[in-house]
Amino acid sequence: MKLIETFRAHPRHFIIPFICLMITFYFTYHAIRGERGLFRLFEIQNEIIATEALSQETTNQLTEIEKKVKALSPGNLDLDLLDEAGRKTLNVGNQNDYIIFD
Repeated sequence: MKLIETFRAHPRHFIIPFICLMITFYFTYHAIRGERGLFRLFEIQNEIIATEALSQETTNQLTEIEKKVKALSPGNLDLDLLDEAGRKTLNVGNQNDYIIFD
């Protein structure tokens, strides 16, 4: 009760602490939930992990394609790979081939 009576008698004594409290809440809220806050930091870290995984997968695919291209180069011609690529591109097969659809 004494606090309320003091506030009614001298309201200016509570204005500065109230403003400081509001400023503290404002900056605390934005430090946690803001555009550059903690939650956004965790989201960005998850995006980085996902992007690195995608990058690794793409690098593995690129390496696999480079191996196939190297196998089809004139110096290292792999006849089985050439036959497979030709059949896949032209959609043809021998009469004795078994075709298994995925």
